[in-house]
Amino acid sequence: MSNADHHDLASPFLRSGEIAAVSAKFAEGLARIRDVTDRDGACPAWAKALYMSGAAAVKGHDTMVHRELARAAAGGLSLDWARGASLAVLISRGEAVYERFVTALDSVYGVARPEPNAPIPELEMSRDAALEYFHGYFGFVPEYVTLMADDAPRALEGYVLMREWSLAENQLPAKHVELLLCTMNAAEFSSRFVNVHANGARRAGASEAEIVEAVLCAIPVAGVASWLPGADGIMEGRAR
Repeated sequence: MSNADHHDLASPFLRSGEIAAVSAKFAEGLARIRDVTDRDGACPAWAKALYMSGAAAVKGHDTMVHRELARAAAGGLSLDWARGASLAVLISRGEAVYERFVTALDSVYGVARPEPNAPIPELEMSRDAALEYFHGYFGFVPEYVTLMADDAPRALEGYVLMREWSLAENQLPAKHVELLLCTMNAAEFSSRFVNVHANGARRAGASEAEIVEAVLCAIPVAGVASWLPGADGIMEGRAR
């Protein structure tokens, strides 16, 4: 295999040559990883840029959030899909990380925050319906869900309403939501939740190669340390 072209990869440190000035071999290694994360492959390049921007938001890397989200937008990520991704970020990592992501979104797309144009409709949800939802998603009801159902059923209702929209009704297709969450959880070294969302990605039609590429997208954000828990999460789902 020939060397990578460092000059059209997303890493500013490869493009500038500063890593190569210290070690050409190391720079070429990173560039070959970036060949996978930055170019069309099993996943399109715009999607992998989106996954990296979400992971960068989780890790607090504001410059990288903006850079990767801008690359995703330039590659064809629509504003509606980006806003859908923002709520996937929120359910996974909370309001502070959401704020970091949407601040970059506002800047990249040159838009203001959306405002409601209609009242919120009455939304039916109950403890039993919430348990039924999780049984349908996992094939069983996890203990952490039962705990919330028993002691904070109102919160469980809210959790399910957010989850239903994030994974099934989102403008961003379900496969990309699940793969985004794979990248984010790999960047946080969480094999358990990589496994959950790798399995979700499989149910949404993702190939094994797409799942592997999504987890590899955590490496530019969180280093090679993200690969081991990410790989564990992928393989655990394969074993079932």
